[in-house]
Amino acid sequence: MLSPHAFLASLRPGLRIFVAGCAGEPLALLDAAAARPGALRGSRFVQAPIAGVNRRDLSLLAPLEALFMTPELRPGLAARRVQYRPLHYSDCVPFLRDEARCDMAWFRCSAPRAGRVSLALAHDLVPALAAGGAALVGVVDPALPFVADGVELPVAQLHALVDGPSASPELVPEQHAAGLGALGAQAAALVRDGDTLQAGIGSAVNAALLAMRGHRGLTLHAGMVGDAAVALLEQGVVRHATTGVALGSAALYARIGEVPRLAFRAVDHTHGAARLAALPRLVALNGAIEVDLLGQVNAEMVEGRQVSGHGGLADFVRGARRSAGGRAVTALLATGRGGSVSRIVPRLAAGTPVALTRADADFVVTEHGAAELRHSDLDTRAERLIGIAAPAFRDALAREWEAMRRAM
Repeated sequence: MLSPHAFLASLRPGLRIFVAGCAGEPLALLDAAAARPGALRGSRFVQAPIAGVNRRDLSLLAPLEALFMTPELRPGLAARRVQYRPLHYSDCVPFLRDEARCDMAWFRCSAPRAGRVSLALAHDLVPALAAGGAALVGVVDPALPFVADGVELPVAQLHALVDGPSASPELVPEQHAAGLGALGAQAAALVRDGDTLQAGIGSAVNAALLAMRGHRGLTLHAGMVGDAAVALLEQGVVRHATTGVALGSAALYARIGEVPRLAFRAVDHTHGAARLAALPRLVALNGAIEVDLLGQVNAEMVEGRQVSGHGGLADFVRGARRSAGGRAVTALLATGRGGSVSRIVPRLAAGTPVALTRADADFVVTEHGAAELRHSDLDTRAERLIGIAAPAFRDALAREWEAMRRAM
């Protein structure tokens, strides 16, 4: 077991280093690197950071290849210290395993037990680095759980163990914004007893999970679980859950290793296209920033500013649409900025990345209702989306749509 400073002193220059994201980010080692100028001489970082969770700009330590984006990385992106590679979560696996050719991977792990360590709270991408031959560096935090059913690594397979306790990033969604309760109820009504559920990140999805306490016989297959999802598992609403990472409160982390019927798996299992399509009645439930009248979804930009990445949204939506009896639900509050702007918009602004194309459109839900868009023609989908917009914006949206139709 090395100290962070002793480990950094052992590094050769010019490494390409993968740094785990989510709750697997090795903050103790990154803190030590920040305090040791020159330790990363000529090196580069690769990371898939999660907005609202991984708040450090690693490009201040070394140039960064970012597979997802966060608000904190925008200055580095503008200064060209950050290279953003917009990838689906599923595409991160072949990229990291084959193309990226990382020399080393840094990640948090549990204390060793019987010659093995657990990936604890983040099992998503480290297995791809192991398969690609990267030198594996486990940053040990004795407070992390050794989960009962998850990815474990033999200590003998590790390049180094580094002593590195640090606080786990917490993610507690907003629960009190106006309209969230109604939005959650509308989204939960589209989930049927016995469905397989994928639940994404954010307040809209959290509200829907809180509204599912009366459901029965659900199975969860998701990229992440938080407090609300685990509560459904503990209450018996969810029979079994499979996930890649845990993101939530300190109370969740304290008990996650003891939660029954919870399995942690790597991204090729949680996000694999064939596996998702084979799941019966898969309901993909995810949030968004805005939806336009064609059914296109923006999940990455606010007013032209890149605030998030593509992530696993399209993986799950397309998997759900190919699942027998499956459906994809995009949930968002109808307005933003205290009700002053509509989040159902005539068209996405020029330059806005389309996270879901209009061909991916299925169900869109706001606190005002649910619009079913699958297989609908242009006029029908626009009419249905206007019908779930905030009432104050419906007339203007209808006028905009008529103008758009005349111009087509």
